[in-house]
Amino acid sequence: MPEAVSLRGATKRYGAFTALDHVDLDIHRGEVFALLGPNGAGKTTLISLVAGTALASEGSVEVLGRDVVRDYRFTRRAVGLVPQEINFDPFFTVEETLRFQAGYFGMRLSDARIEEILGNLGLRDKRTANTRSLSGGMKRRLLIAKALVHDPPVLFLDEPTAGVDVELRRDLWAYVKRLASAGTTVVLTTHYLEEAEELADRIGVIKNGRLLVVEDKRELIARHSKRTVRLALEKPIRELPAPLAAAGAALAEGGVAVVLTPRVGEPLSAPLQAVAEAGLRVADVQTREPRLENVIIELLNSPAPFAPATNGATARERPVPPLPPPAQPVEKTLGMRTLYRKEVKRFLRVPGQTILSPLITTALYFVVFGWSLGGRLREVEGVPYIRFLVPGLVMLGVINNAFLNTSSSLFILKLQGTIVDLLVTPLSYLEILAAFLAAGATRALIVGGMTWATAALFVGPYVPHPIEAFLAGLIVALGFAAAGLIVALWSEKFEQVNFIPTFVITPLAFLGGVFYSAAMLPPGFRVVLHLNPIYYMIESMRFALIGHNVERPWAGFAVILGIAGILVIWALWLLRRGYKLRA
Repeated sequence: MPEAVSLRGATKRYGAFTALDHVDLDIHRGEVFALLGPNGAGKTTLISLVAGTALASEGSVEVLGRDVVRDYRFTRRAVGLVPQEINFDPFFTVEETLRFQAGYFGMRLSDARIEEILGNLGLRDKRTANTRSLSGGMKRRLLIAKALVHDPPVLFLDEPTAGVDVELRRDLWAYVKRLASAGTTVVLTTHYLEEAEELADRIGVIKNGRLLVVEDKRELIARHSKRTVRLALEKPIRELPAPLAAAGAALAEGGVAVVLTPRVGEPLSAPLQAVAEAGLRVADVQTREPRLENVIIELLNSPAPFAPATNGATARERPVPPLPPPAQPVEKTLGMRTLYRKEVKRFLRVPGQTILSPLITTALYFVVFGWSLGGRLREVEGVPYIRFLVPGLVMLGVINNAFLNTSSSLFILKLQGTIVDLLVTPLSYLEILAAFLAAGATRALIVGGMTWATAALFVGPYVPHPIEAFLAGLIVALGFAAAGLIVALWSEKFEQVNFIPTFVITPLAFLGGVFYSAAMLPPGFRVVLHLNPIYYMIESMRFALIGHNVERPWAGFAVILGIAGILVIWALWLLRRGYKLRA
């Protein structure tokens, strides 16, 4: 049977820096494997290559005998990841968080399954609580719950007890032991060495991206550490008897104690016999067993170069129950639909910001421009000015909301670290793109529809070409949602996300004929206007909503369809490359 995880020559470079350097490692099925090392040693990088949040520069990575790149749908269903950083979407409850995460894997959680997961992790009474209201320890438990919703046979715990209290740490240890006893392969990174000593079957030590040693825990401790036996004497002595010195003993504390340091497994009969023959009377005996901490410090501080680590055998005493293969999705499109539903639901959770604000802005435009300027202009090419404004304002709402909601949504996922929830799932790049575009278009059309409804209070509800209005809004929404996705992938700061709408989209929209007709401009300005793509979008909506336009309808639809197609293809290309997502 294939190993749970297998790496061959796995290397990860970030420019000139090598985070992981030609690592060969096998992690056996059903074992608890602890990967230890200092900060920056490469532990999280190794986990990222296996879980799918990063791509190897060289070498191969397999899970249950399947390549993590070629067979990513299988391997990601086989792996559960508890990341190092706490990352939750603050808009949802504990139960919603678990249902969404399961949905990404194409699974529906029954109430009984949710009760089981929450009960095992002590979260049952937090089922309806918002994630932002949880304590740090409860959030750690929820991270583990998220990683277990799809029943993965391989579980990665990246510092799962960092910053939690002793009681919670002990509870998590007990739960990890139950998982391991049921056959789950557990890979653990931790800076609490007593945690590794308590849980692990095998230990791997990594430093500067290279494995120093991989060995059975007990054999590693026995080989690199010694027991300490302190014999407190009733009377101090000035000189150690020769038999004791020959047995490796040493005087300590000014002669009031004799210290023996036998290797693990070495008998104490010879030095104790020498103590008796020397006539020394012992007042007290203290024994200190070897600790993993001493071994790790010795390995990390050793100046001698290490040979390449080999995969030591696991001296495991418990049998490993056979585990079924990773669960298959209940519905093939459930993951994509779950992402879409979550994005739309987040939008609806803050209606004051996402819906009410643009509606108030639209009403103000009608009051300021429609009534004040309309009193002077009266009509534009035979159309009442207040009615002439409607298509431009509707299209402005569609454009801004399609772009801003999509770009801010993805950027916040990156900023909060919750993008990991998507990267570890078997969703394809096309499915992720489709879900984001559909959600972006839905949100934009909601705002566009509400904008039109607000306008209808001023000009009446008549629409001469409703189907064309819907198609124009949909195509533009999809295009600008793709543009928002592109900008969110590129951006590293909120200022960069806001740059495009502030300095590009809004000026082009206002200069694209929202408040005036092309026929009102001098010939030279008309030439410039025809270079503005948003002008054609507004003209398409103007034809659909009021039956009046300067350009031919097919020209506007051809332009917006072409622009939308280019932006969607560009966004898909960036996602396939893992641009600023899978480093």
